[in-house]
Amino acid sequence: MRVFVILILTIFIQNKLYAGNITAEVRQSYKERTEFVKKYISTIKENRETNKKFKGSVVESVSGRLYTRWGSLSQYELDQKALKDCKNDGGIDCLVRFRTLKKNPKYNRYAKYINSKSSLKVLGEYIKSKKKTSSRGIDILISTENFKNKKDFFCGQVKSNYDDIINNLVKEISIYPESFLENSGLKYVMVCEKITDKSLGFEPGGLAPGHVDQSPGVFYLNLSVVNEIKNSKAKKNYIRLLFHHEFYHIIDSKLSLMQLDETWEKINKVDYSDDLITGSSGIDTSVEGFISGYARNNSAEDKAELFAFMIAQHKEFKKAIAKDEILLKKSKLMISRLKNISKEINKNFWKNLN
Repeated sequence: MRVFVILILTIFIQNKLYAGNITAEVRQSYKERTEFVKKYISTIKENRETNKKFKGSVVESVSGRLYTRWGSLSQYELDQKALKDCKNDGGIDCLVRFRTLKKNPKYNRYAKYINSKSSLKVLGEYIKSKKKTSSRGIDILISTENFKNKKDFFCGQVKSNYDDIINNLVKEISIYPESFLENSGLKYVMVCEKITDKSLGFEPGGLAPGHVDQSPGVFYLNLSVVNEIKNSKAKKNYIRLLFHHEFYHIIDSKLSLMQLDETWEKINKVDYSDDLITGSSGIDTSVEGFISGYARNNSAEDKAELFAFMIAQHKEFKKAIAKDEILLKKSKLMISRLKNISKEINKNFWKNLN
């Protein structure tokens, strides 16, 4: 039986999502990617109506490019041919993403700590680091050498004191049921002395960069920004909000909703801002439907901000949504999605936050 080949090179702008960079071009590239997957599924279904042996394979490189093979060969043969297409095209870390009409359960882009190299491998790059502790399956690391990648992301070697910060992170992680953490996509917290990235235009307190529509599961914390806060209570509150905000970016990637979330966006009555809004670090409901100024940048930041206040300032959050119907609708949608990750995110979970 003849084997048909399709090679798709997706137009992917960058492997990271930050406030203000969900441009029309980025959105279009993700829509094209979504349409490709729909077309692939449709083709497989149509051919299987007359040929039950008809199968397909979709391979993805670390850059986000997709390579497709389909036909009546065995699943293994189709997978190998698609993998070969990817490698012959110069693709790095080629992995099978779809096998006929099912997602490959072994597919992931998660970072992995390599003991022999004393490094965290993230999307093909190595960050020299050291494990300091683990909490419910989440490893907390410190950077032991300056790291800078080709996209000008910088994570500085840790030189300052970090013990109190790690203790606070462990407390925040302990809020969640183990089943939720296991399914959330969060694998590592990397403490850096300093974080910079040219695409931002400002120095962030933390980052959780994503890969296409899946996160490598790493939250980077900027020690220099956190340590600028001298008041211990204020620092603790900042770490709380920062951790839960970046954690939700990882959850959002797990749900494949970080770049395109039309269901969420349709709830709004006010459009997202064209200009970057940094805002204050507290709840600000002066604009209907948004929990803070920073939430007005795009849907990804909107969700991350809502989740952060939902967890870290639950009482104040409940007061805010009681006065804002749009925030209430967003909260209900978010809670329903969180239940899909773990049924333990139930009434008792939210009650314990009070």
